[in-house]
Amino acid sequence: MSRSNSKGFSLVELIVAMAVGALLVLAAMILYVPVSRSLVDQGVVGQQTLNEAVNYDFNVMNMANAGYGVATPQLNTDVILVTGTGPGHNATVALPSSGAVQGDGLFWDWVVPVTTGTAACAGVQVVPSANSTAGNERLVYFEEVPGGACTPAAMNTATNWDTVTLLPSVAAGATAPITVTAAQNCDLRGSQIAGNPVLHPVASLNLSIAKTLTGGFFAHQADQAPVSVCLRNLP
Repeated sequence: MSRSNSKGFSLVELIVAMAVGALLVLAAMILYVPVSRSLVDQGVVGQQTLNEAVNYDFNVMNMANAGYGVATPQLNTDVILVTGTGPGHNATVALPSSGAVQGDGLFWDWVVPVTTGTAACAGVQVVPSANSTAGNERLVYFEEVPGGACTPAAMNTATNWDTVTLLPSVAAGATAPITVTAAQNCDLRGSQIAGNPVLHPVASLNLSIAKTLTGGFFAHQADQAPVSVCLRNLP
């Protein structure tokens, strides 16, 4: 009798073990989809963030070249703040010697070799995205076309520029996201002059990055991407 009971308990235990195993397999399959999706989502966010950071920083930081090599660099000549939707459709925003002003784009020039070379120029501007149905915008980097000019008039001529999109989908944010603040103690070497630091304009960009993933644990919110550049070649 005891042998029969022993066999009976072994069969029950086997059935229970198989049921538990089946439940574990089912649970693993249920969890696989969201976990794998989260890992993929995280990779997408990471890749986008990396690409944006590299392109954004590389080109925007070129802003620090403004006025380099120019014999007498000047505001509103060697750095120009604009508002509008791109070259040919911009209005110039006058840069004062004190205080702060805002705009949508900033254009600048530099000369290499110093004072004797040919001027080169570039610019960045937040413009509406033609392919967006959600009001998103693009941060565009402008490079002059071969043989282009770098005068204030040419900087607002559409045919003077080739365009490279930095952030293809910048979330629609506040108007005039570029601020230029005059007379700032922003240069490390100039700030070391005791009692009389050298002051320069500072260009600040504060952009809203568009959402890539709107749901799930790794949802990417429309975070701000602020950056400030000291225009140390300009008074």
